Amino acid sequence: MSTQLISVILPCYNERENVTQLVVAIHNELINYPHEILVVDDNSPDGTYQAMIELNYPYVMPILRTADKGFAKSIRCGIENAKGDYIVVMDSDFNHMPKYLPIMIDNLKYFDCVIGSRFLYFPIEKHYSTSRIVTSWMFNLFIRIVLGSKVTENLFGFYAIRKEAIHKCDFDKIFWGFGDYFIRLLFYLQKNNCSILQIPAIFGNRKFGEGNKRLFARIIRYTKETFILRFRNL
Repeated sequence: MSTQLISVILPCYNERENVTQLVVAIHNELINYPHEILVVDDNSPDGTYQAMIELNYPYVMPILRTADKGFAKSIRCGIENAKGDYIVVMDSDFNHMPKYLPIMIDNLKYFDCVIGSRFLYFPIEKHYSTSRIVTSWMFNLFIRIVLGSKVTENLFGFYAIRKEAIHKCDFDKIFWGFGDYFIRLLFYLQKNNCSILQIPAIFGNRKFGEGNKRLFARIIRYTKETFILRFRNL
């Protein structure tokens, strides 16, 4: 068990129903760890920020962003406001399951970063179609070839990292856009020779609402950003 303060960052937009339950689930998993949960809300019209204020949990720190919105920028805001020596970033809709947190955090004693990977051993997923799983696996393979990445999962976005390791990166080169920020983050972490442990993980069940279904549009964007990243770092 780690005695370091853990900062869990949850970027949010219209996730009030999910995140009100998720902060409790995270707290229960980390009950024996000193921790804070930063809920970074992009001024959601569903009242996510106000709901966090009303919960009034001592371990929850709500942050409201009203300008320069964006998923990756919300994560950057959380990192910059985190007090912990260990930082965890996860989705706010239960896609990233809290049950993985203890093993991820415990392994930060030995590694700079721990990431969840759907493809470490075999692509097994319960909640997505076979075509989507194969598409994600093939795109990960594409990223590994183009960028020379040594990790099997460049898209999942569920990770724990030492504060000093992530602050060695230039945030301006990483934290913008959507999930493509994670491709850039892993690229620069590996460039900085950070030690990265992969653990097998699968998607959880979103409890409320619907996630982003624009898979094809994201693939086009991520493909473009992968090539740009490669050419800028030749």
